[in-house]
Amino acid sequence: MQCKPGEVRVLVAKGIAGGEGPQHFIALPDPRTGQLSSYLLTGGCLQEVNWFKQQYSSWFIGNSVAQDGGLYLGTPVDPLLVLLPLLEKARAEQNVFQDLEQILSMAASPSAHLLLPLLGSGEQLGCLCDVKSAGGQNYFRLNDERVVAWLRLKVDQAKAAMQASPAAAFSNMDDVSLTAYAAGLLGEYLAQHWQDRLAAALNLPEDLPQRVHAAPPADYGAQPSEKKARMDPKEAAKAKAAEARQANKAAKLAKEASGMRKLSSFFAARPAAAK
Repeated sequence: MQCKPGEVRVLVAKGIAGGEGPQHFIALPDPRTGQLSSYLLTGGCLQEVNWFKQQYSSWFIGNSVAQDGGLYLGTPVDPLLVLLPLLEKARAEQNVFQDLEQILSMAASPSAHLLLPLLGSGEQLGCLCDVKSAGGQNYFRLNDERVVAWLRLKVDQAKAAMQASPAAAFSNMDDVSLTAYAAGLLGEYLAQHWQDRLAAALNLPEDLPQRVHAAPPADYGAQPSEKKARMDPKEAAKAKAAEARQANKAAKLAKEASGMRKLSSFFAARPAAAK
């Protein structure tokens, strides 16, 4: 969704209200599809920007009205996920150790250099790369084993966050289902071959429930999702919980009904009076 010149829109993002330093909207390749996507860089935090629209709603903004009720949502994202495809491209083209500026130049975006202050001297890239230092400068080359180990750590962090969540759907999941769901969330930012390698490293079974992506309503003006159907144990847990609630409700009704007289008993023929 593009803003027209002079158009006022609602943006919900980390660091906006406090005005934490400069704010930059930049275009970077999506780590899963490679297509340019919108990001917000503010307060030392990289956030992906998504468009959300709810039906039958509007925003009052000062003296104007945003009639369609849409808004932009900024969600913090690990910059290493954005750098991963660039590191792959750098290795595929030259297979040598390169500095951060060379790696960022692989992006089809002139604003990618704005990530340099966020990455500093690149110590974080040691999670994904072999590192060499020369002349006070660090140089990097992607290491697949480091990437898989890092992704497994990200899955563990996501699982810990979900286990601490009050959401009942997570508490009903077993460890395998929770691991699969966390891997599925992370997979939204990974190319298919990394998704496959991560699933293999986690020993995930292939017969878990698959997520079904519903097409957005026609009046949203959006195209149906092209994302691959992904296993989603959360939906299975919801269905299981719903079945349990139905069973409990039926048992409760049966218990209450056990002490009741049948309706037909109120209309039984009275015994004939003695003459």
